[in-house]
Amino acid sequence: MWTDTHTHLNDERLYPHWKEILQRARDKGVKSVFVVGYDLKSSKLALSLSKESGIYPIVGVHPHESENFFLNEEEWDTLITPKTLGIGEIGLDYYKMYSSKRRQKEMLISFICYAKKKKLPVIIHCRDAWEDLIDIIKTEKIWEIGGIMHSYSGSYENAKIIAEWNFLFSFSGLITYKNANNLREVLKKLPLDLIIMETDSPYLAPQSQRGKINEPANLVEIAEKIAEIKNIELETLPEIMDENLKRLFNGKL
Repeated sequence: MWTDTHTHLNDERLYPHWKEILQRARDKGVKSVFVVGYDLKSSKLALSLSKESGIYPIVGVHPHESENFFLNEEEWDTLITPKTLGIGEIGLDYYKMYSSKRRQKEMLISFICYAKKKKLPVIIHCRDAWEDLIDIIKTEKIWEIGGIMHSYSGSYENAKIIAEWNFLFSFSGLITYKNANNLREVLKKLPLDLIIMETDSPYLAPQSQRGKINEPANLVEIAEKIAEIKNIELETLPEIMDENLKRLFNGKL
């Protein structure tokens, strides 16, 4: 029924229990989960987990890991299989600055070029770096592959620009937080054919689970909030989001 488009079952907090976590998700109607890499090791683990039905890998390097990373395409080619959905999570993060802006931008460009070679969409993380991100993805003609804005937290104005470039906007447990009125307004304004959702497990647990380790079973709470904000029946959401995902991933799902 539901698809969690961004999880880290490859995270050390979840991986030892991934089978039980996946079963709890399935019991809540979550039929598919995308396991997203944040470095080479976690990307390899995402690929390994994808042997399980309903798990799809996405491989890449988080901007926090940019400083000493250089893309070896031959090494990453081993992670590209018919089940690999995209390249990510990649992007820019100027909030914590674990890596310099220069290296973050260099790595983002490298991975976008690689994704274009592989004809795969990108899954992008952005925090406090919207101007630089938009400049880069415009220069690199990102619309040739498109992608997902992961756990979108930007403005409606930025979303309008990015939406023209074959992107979907994924909303996480952030929309359930009491202080997220601005983000809920963005969600309200965006058309349904641009919206998907995620848990970002083990991070960003929705309001009822805040302070706990998040997992894909909590996706239903996010879906309920989206249905409330968009003023639609909850039962209509799975088909809409499935169609959005099929469009982006060219029917691979």
